[in-house]
Amino acid sequence: MDCTDCHKTNAQQVPWPNAAYQPDCAACHANDYEADDHKKYESPTTVRYTVSELRDCTGACHIYTDSSMTTIKTRRNSNHRVTDSGFD
Repeated sequence: MDCTDCHKTNAQQVPWPNAAYQPDCAACHANDYEADDHKKYESPTTVRYTVSELRDCTGACHIYTDSSMTTIKTRRNSNHRVTDSGFD
């Protein structure tokens, strides 16, 4: 990431685009959130994580087998790192 990715003006402080989520990741990225990529479970119907649930980017590492959310179907580790080429 470059400084200008966050600092849009010449000010040292960066305003939170989504202040309700500060100081978490969602304070800057809530407008970019794509629910399709964040499945919580697929049975009996597909349910996706919300921005509020993922406000600090830690909640979507599991896709559960069903709505009981007791058995993990898939583990997703190392997603959403600032060092990832697709991070923005």
